[in-house]
Amino acid sequence: MLNSLTIKNYVLIDALSIDFNAGFTSITGETGAGKSILIGALGLVLGDRADSKCLGNQDFKCVVESEFIITDYNLFFFFDKHNLDYYNHTVLRREINQNGRSRAFINDTPVNLPVLKELGFLLLDIHSQHQTLLINKQHYQHKIIDSFCEHADLLEDYNLEFKTFNSINKQLNNLKERELTLKKESDYKQFLFNEINELNLSPKTDSNIEDELHSFENFEEIKSTLLQAVGMCDVNEPSIVSLLSQLESLLLSVSAKEKNINAINERLNSVIIELKDCSYELNTILEKYEDGIDQNHFKSLKERAALINGLLFKHSLQTIEQLVDLKYELQTELGQIFEIDSDIERLEKKRLLSYEKANQIAEQLSANRLTQKKALEDKIVSLISDLGISNSNFIIEHKKNDQLTHFGLDEFQFKFTANKGVNPEDISKIASGGELSRLMLCFKFILAEKSNLSSILFDEIDTGVSGNIAHKMAEMMKKMSENIQVISITHLPQVAAKAQTQFLVSKKEHEHHTKTTISKLNNEDRINEIANMLSGQSITSSSIKNAADLLNAE
Repeated sequence: MLNSLTIKNYVLIDALSIDFNAGFTSITGETGAGKSILIGALGLVLGDRADSKCLGNQDFKCVVESEFIITDYNLFFFFDKHNLDYYNHTVLRREINQNGRSRAFINDTPVNLPVLKELGFLLLDIHSQHQTLLINKQHYQHKIIDSFCEHADLLEDYNLEFKTFNSINKQLNNLKERELTLKKESDYKQFLFNEINELNLSPKTDSNIEDELHSFENFEEIKSTLLQAVGMCDVNEPSIVSLLSQLESLLLSVSAKEKNINAINERLNSVIIELKDCSYELNTILEKYEDGIDQNHFKSLKERAALINGLLFKHSLQTIEQLVDLKYELQTELGQIFEIDSDIERLEKKRLLSYEKANQIAEQLSANRLTQKKALEDKIVSLISDLGISNSNFIIEHKKNDQLTHFGLDEFQFKFTANKGVNPEDISKIASGGELSRLMLCFKFILAEKSNLSSILFDEIDTGVSGNIAHKMAEMMKKMSENIQVISITHLPQVAAKAQTQFLVSKKEHEHHTKTTISKLNNEDRINEIANMLSGQSITSSSIKNAADLLNAE
């Protein structure tokens, strides 16, 4: 239950602290006094979004803190899930600084907003006036039915399995899109691969083609030059070798008379040996040119060079090594198609198993819902009858889907009529404002009865009703408070009087500013406030008596 609420620097609230009681509490005050500000502050500490506009004084931060007693609500799983310290008295705190930045805490541990919101959802249900529109929403109607069926564990199993199924389905669809893209490109990529693969490239050999072609293209010039060079070295007379040999002999004749000549002769001898070796290698090269040009080989080289250069240009590459790398890349991409086929087959089997499991749970959910449908219809009719609509009819239309949805296999539609002899129709088409308020209270009564919720806050759920109906709605809220804490913001004296505790929200105007305050009323103050609600500004003795009678009525 909500044990306390502390607010600092929020809109028109400077600072206030409220201690709440178990059971039924009412909050009253004139229109515009600031009851909605109180709701806003509570929403803030439960995870609603905020900005710097919520600051009353822009020079200071806003702080909202609430303490909940959670001893009896088995929320250990939440604290374990988020690695938070568990305390029977758990404190939620929200801070908004001057820049609009927000920080959230659970038991003084910083948390992100979704975590705070998740816990807030488990602790307090704030029913705002616009929530009445939820009656026509599928998710809310399923929530009512599933709460009445009390199969939360089964529902959680289904949600987990349906989430798994959707995840697998998404992976499978992405894989099939990838397969389709690859197959569209595969023919062209196969052509590119074949084009490169047919050349049977060898970087070591093919890198020399250009040099070999250059030799063929300059064959006669190279041959003539080689012949001349060989002749100069060691064939023609006088050759370079013979001249160097003569020089060596000449110097040798005086070597005994000049000691430095021996060293020069040794060097000359080395030059002669090196020159003879060069002459030998030149002859070896010349032998390749003796038989003339092999025209077939020359033609073959030109064709291969053209093919290789064409592919290099086509793919904007520089080297044969890069072309070989491209071939292996294409080969890998083509191989992925076969891998994807295998992955698709595996995922399809996995998806089928997940679907069958989810479908089995959905069938169990459906069976439970249909078993309890009549009891829920009767319960709503009974509750709404207690609220003064004695000739009502409430039915839940059911349609079973062929495919699984977020709700399972079932689709429900709530239909209602408040009048005898009138066929039930969609609630939005037939119910008045007062009837909607009463219906919503009935739904909330069922949720409070069946769920593990600790507290509920009604923001003028009694809008559109008065008199005896207001009294009956107050009775229902009081009965709800036997199981959970009920807080009702109301303009109706019947509801305010039925509560065990009453707070008054008021707005005070000072010279330069307006501030909202809230105070807990004692018995005398309650009589005066309820009398004021009954008669307006002029409190009469009869309104005082009526107020006292309302408070003392059982």
